[in-house]
Amino acid sequence: MPTYGVGDYIGDALGCLMMQTYGNFEVIVVDDCSPDNSGEIARSFLERDDRFIYVRHEQNQGVSCARNTGIQRATGDYILFLDPDDLYEHNLLRVCAATLERNPVDLLVYSFTEDYRNEAGKIEYMKGITLDLMDYDDDMVTTRDDATIHKMAMQMEEITMLGYPWNKCYKTSVIKENHLEFQKIKHVEDILFNCDFLDYTTSLTVLNDVLYHYRNQGQARLTGGDIHDYFKLQKIRINRIYEQQQQWKTCDFEALGILSKEYFRSFQSAMVRQLENGVKGDDIIKWCNKESETEMYNELKRYLPDNSTTLKLLYKPLTEGMFGTALRRARLMEYTKHHFPGVFNRAKQLR
Repeated sequence: MPTYGVGDYIGDALGCLMMQTYGNFEVIVVDDCSPDNSGEIARSFLERDDRFIYVRHEQNQGVSCARNTGIQRATGDYILFLDPDDLYEHNLLRVCAATLERNPVDLLVYSFTEDYRNEAGKIEYMKGITLDLMDYDDDMVTTRDDATIHKMAMQMEEITMLGYPWNKCYKTSVIKENHLEFQKIKHVEDILFNCDFLDYTTSLTVLNDVLYHYRNQGQARLTGGDIHDYFKLQKIRINRIYEQQQQWKTCDFEALGILSKEYFRSFQSAMVRQLENGVKGDDIIKWCNKESETEMYNELKRYLPDNSTTLKLLYKPLTEGMFGTALRRARLMEYTKHHFPGVFNRAKQLR
């Protein structure tokens, strides 16, 4: 568990772990030189439970280094990378352990909810990310077939189930024997790590059980903050997935459609972020025109699905070079984001 500036939340997270209905685990809290009382709260759990381990960086190194430190210290058969400002079901570890004891796969993925809360902590909007969104009727899907793993990886990416590190159990030996670690890059380090892990994954289980609750309460996320090169980072993400799909020989029409949606959603979001930072409209249009000359733009614009109103309304103008129209819609999104955040959070879930 990487820890930095989460004094208002980490007690709840560690409390969820102390109350787990499964007992054979260790919690490695890596204090990344936190400026608040996060470390003190974590150390207080050591006094009550010897399964808790506290490690402190002498200098702030970032969330990737904190997780890498945790990997080095881990002794369990599986590793979970839990965030300190989220909440977990009390049977999280029991369900995962029971599943893995029956079928010890390389990667176990479990379902979660995204909880959007107001300042008082009350949930205003919740979205479940489960197997149901992938059109599976079963409560659990297990595969040891490479082609199926690669197909499911892309399906999970489409519904945001793949990119996070905190809704997964990783087999420790796969990480350590292949010297895998989180890259020192901002914002997309999670998906890059997961892509690296998938290169060595030969067995996979996905559970429909909702075991994790991603808490969005306006707090500064460990991987968040001001991201001045947001779109550049998103393109790194998309290119890594694209190259992996090419390597697997599974970069079909469906995969390209998913990547196209991700690319143009990020394109639109980058326009909104520029408006928030006071960039003039003419300069944003110039930026759009420059981006339209790139290989990625011209490749992916051909594969944007045409099967939803959202795609037609927000992203189709971008594929057709109608950047003035796209800018007007970005202005509307920026206004909604700041004046009606609840509406914005619901709207951005439409994929």
